[in-house]
Amino acid sequence: MNEESNAAPRGSALAQLGNLFVAPAQALDFADRRAKMLWLPLLITLACQAALGAWFALTVNLGSWRAAILQGIAARNPEAASHAAQMYAHHGRAILLGQFAGGGVVWLLIIELLFALYLFLADKIFSADSRGYGRWFSFTAWTSLPMALGSIAGMVAWALSNHAANFDLLAVTSLNTLFFHLHPGDAYYRLAQFSILQFWTIGLMVFGLKRWCRHGTSKALGIALAPYVVVYGLLFLF
Repeated sequence: MNEESNAAPRGSALAQLGNLFVAPAQALDFADRRAKMLWLPLLITLACQAALGAWFALTVNLGSWRAAILQGIAARNPEAASHAAQMYAHHGRAILLGQFAGGGVVWLLIIELLFALYLFLADKIFSADSRGYGRWFSFTAWTSLPMALGSIAGMVAWALSNHAANFDLLAVTSLNTLFFHLHPGDAYYRLAQFSILQFWTIGLMVFGLKRWCRHGTSKALGIALAPYVVVYGLLFLF
């Protein structure tokens, strides 16, 4: 590491929230040296996701939600539509709350844990002086923080809506909402859920990998992009 990276990080954890957007080098140095503070960006990201999911579950028009779900099922598997209609007729807000608030938070946490594990293993392979899993979890938590802006944008869009079951309002920063306007059941609908904020996250990861591990741009970009290529490649194939 260079002398700048070895210097003690300046500022509090709260200050690093702003530094991540205006001075990412300071924020990522803090993430490296104060890995135990990973709870702050992680809590913000998960809390924003939980708030969006809970607000949707508690206020969505249940009739329009059931209609939207059944329309998507009928488009993919018409034979299952009748059974699905009977099943979803009994789904109330409690189930929605668990699905969109609890399930969304658990899924997001699992993704961050797995991504940190991937970076930890990649570091073992490509770096002579590797770091522990906790520091890579800190790295993942801080570089994923911009995704919280997507949840905040979703809450703003939901507040301005009529609370019909428009799932695009939950992902207003996705390529689908912004550009493609595909519907559930369309061929590339899941691929189009890629958020423009993920470009920001990938950029932070590339910058951080270069700073932490002294990788060149090509190697850092390859490490950062590999999981996305695998996941979205599988979505494209299946």
